[in-house]
Amino acid sequence: MIYIQGLVTIVVLYFLLLGSLIYIVLQKRTNAAYRQELEKLAYRDSITGLPNRHAMTRFFDSYEAGGSAGVLFMDLDHFKAVNDTLGHHIGDQLVKEVGARLRAFTDGVRQHAFRIGGDEFLFIRQSADIEGAEQLAREILHDMKLPFLIEGNELYVTCSIGISVGSVREQERLTLLKAADTAMYRAKALGKNQYCFYNEQIGNAQIRRMELEKELRRAVEQKQFYLVYQPKWNVQTNSLSGYEAFIRWNHGRLGVVHPDEFIPVAEENGLIMPLTEWTLQAACFQCKEWMDKGLDHPVAVNVSLSLFRNDSLLETIRTVLKQTGLPPDRLELEITESVVLHDVNDIMKQLTGIRELGIRVAMDDFGSGYSALGLLDRMPIDSLKLDRLFTSDLDKPVKQTMVQAIVLMAESLNVEVIAEGVEDPQHMTLLRELGCHVMQGYYYGKPMEAPAMEEWLNHAASRSHKELMQDE
Repeated sequence: MIYIQGLVTIVVLYFLLLGSLIYIVLQKRTNAAYRQELEKLAYRDSITGLPNRHAMTRFFDSYEAGGSAGVLFMDLDHFKAVNDTLGHHIGDQLVKEVGARLRAFTDGVRQHAFRIGGDEFLFIRQSADIEGAEQLAREILHDMKLPFLIEGNELYVTCSIGISVGSVREQERLTLLKAADTAMYRAKALGKNQYCFYNEQIGNAQIRRMELEKELRRAVEQKQFYLVYQPKWNVQTNSLSGYEAFIRWNHGRLGVVHPDEFIPVAEENGLIMPLTEWTLQAACFQCKEWMDKGLDHPVAVNVSLSLFRNDSLLETIRTVLKQTGLPPDRLELEITESVVLHDVNDIMKQLTGIRELGIRVAMDDFGSGYSALGLLDRMPIDSLKLDRLFTSDLDKPVKQTMVQAIVLMAESLNVEVIAEGVEDPQHMTLLRELGCHVMQGYYYGKPMEAPAMEEWLNHAASRSHKELMQDE
């Protein structure tokens, strides 16, 4: 009996021990799988399966001390348009397919790809030289141009790449990454679908832009802006047709900042609306003041594409006209040709509403890169402003033919043509012979501040342009 009890005890202990061993083994396996899953969640992108930003940091931390690398910062072009038109699920599928293509360029030894977030990817090429990084960028650009087939949609997507080459030591790593990021934005600014190397000039431009971003908000609050005016002359009637108002920024430390620099910054930072409100108000107040002095001519003001996405544009214009007392027919709004290529029906509706108020509408920089020819017969506009591309090199027969064709087309649509960039008598004579009657440029007057413009207007009220030019 005692023997049997002892045997049972041994068997029980055996199975308890076996169970414990099995539990320990299973626990280790479970922990290993759990750790692998945590590793995947922490260091792998869930959509593409590529290493993520955290993996990039870990990679740099394990990099050979003092080593160098080529960093390629890649961003898809027009990715937002895919999300907006086809939906975010298609956008995610596109990102997944892009990740699959980029994985083909990785070897796990010398070239590594990471998804940083959104439509941004990063390549690290170990011990890279400039030629090697450039070759990799070319190959990526080539592969990205091939169509993506996603749920019945054939998508063509390009990318922009910024490249920097240098040390990956911890104290220099952020500089290397920032340089590649800056160069990528430069590639986009140059027209997208290309690569760009970081250099000191690009870096200085980025520093300048960051400074403008910081100072612009304060400038709007403190009204550091002023307007200059440039006359438009009708050669057929030999009289002033009106004048255009241009905004300028006079910063105490940076000096006079040109609109080409700060307007894009204002559009990106959401400051374009208050900036345009100020411009409209200042221009209309000045125009009304000159009207009251007997200098009755319309003023033209440029309006950004961004404002047409704001439902309050029409109400803003009404408010400004009411505050200033300026008659609507004394105001002209200038839009760029690219405006009509964004939500055409909505743009047409807003332009119609503006014209119904009695305000004139002009299409600025016509022919500068976008083509609105197919929509001209539907567009509620009063005039076309020929881009300087047409008025320069006007001695060439092909340029003359193009200008004449635009003038004839505009006449058939009952639309006035205004030539910009008229700088000498030869320009003026040729354009007049080609049928263009309203002109603007240095030949008639440079942009002037209000006191100088008022003096110019007083002279123009009683004298011909020929006499004005003789005075100058």
